[in-house]
Amino acid sequence: MSSLRRVRPLAALALAASAVGTLLVTAPTASAGDYADACIRSVGARTSPNGAWTIPARNFRYGSSGVCVSEIQHDVASTIGIDPADWPGFIDGVWGPKTDRYVREFQRRSNLDPDGVVGPRTWEALISRTTD
Repeated sequence: MSSLRRVRPLAALALAASAVGTLLVTAPTASAGDYADACIRSVGARTSPNGAWTIPARNFRYGSSGVCVSEIQHDVASTIGIDPADWPGFIDGVWGPKTDRYVREFQRRSNLDPDGVVGPRTWEALISRTTD
């Protein structure tokens, strides 16, 4: 008789799901600074229109993805008042319909053209409102 214990497939699946659930619940929430530096490293930098800020060298819009989109999502979420409990499902680095809607809302509130493109003026507005 083998000393290995046989595990039933459903029991093993339940155990794995429990472990993953624990990881998801206890994973720390990223802060804006976690994404900002990585964003600049990934796309380069330029100076904002007012000359006060270093901003990413690219514009972003619907369909964009990556660490810079995570930065945009984090900044928009903290600026327009999205409940932090909803951030894990929103801050995912993929610019879809929800990100587009929130970026346009941020642009309206900031008296910018609500075109859904995060270019120099929108970057400047985001950074000025999220930097201490």
